[in-house]
Amino acid sequence: MTTPTLPDLSPLQRRKRSAIIEGAKAVFLSQGFGLATMDDVAAAAGVGKQTVYRHFKSKEALFVGLVSEMCAQVGAMLAGAQGEQTDDAPEVALRELGWLLARSLITLDMLRLYRAIVAEAERLPELGQVFYENGAKVVRSFAANILRARMNESAAVIRAATFVQLVLGDAYLELSIGFAVPNVEARFAAQIDEAVAAALR
Repeated sequence: MTTPTLPDLSPLQRRKRSAIIEGAKAVFLSQGFGLATMDDVAAAAGVGKQTVYRHFKSKEALFVGLVSEMCAQVGAMLAGAQGEQTDDAPEVALRELGWLLARSLITLDMLRLYRAIVAEAERLPELGQVFYENGAKVVRSFAANILRARMNESAAVIRAATFVQLVLGDAYLELSIGFAVPNVEARFAAQIDEAVAAALR
């Protein structure tokens, strides 16, 4: 199984692929990978099952494609925000990155995606790799780029990883396992304050 790529698709094929990804998102995130079927995805996408199979050779490949696409959307959002902050002080840029990360990952869709990945990661190890390469690694790269203004390369890389972990902290862990988190904004505000301070200490 390999991560889906986008060869030279026609505009119609691209529209159908986008519809399939949206259908997969609706089905996988509501039913979970195990209960979802390609028939369900085809119905949700408004295409035939054979069309789904022409774009994705298996349910597993489709799930990997969905993970890659959802991570890419978050990465593009973060990259766009970072591009607008080139002159910001590191404290300001890190705080903004922390809030963007927290708010994007605690949406219901992203929490459901994370749970589905964890549930299937042992059986489909490629999921974890795709999620890491297109998610955590990308965010750490953004943080390290900000920190290079204050420290050397190796320190920036190490502190970037710590920064991401502190931003998410226990509040994200609790949300990801379905635990109700009271005062969630205040919890993340405290975690982000600590993350910024620790990164620049």
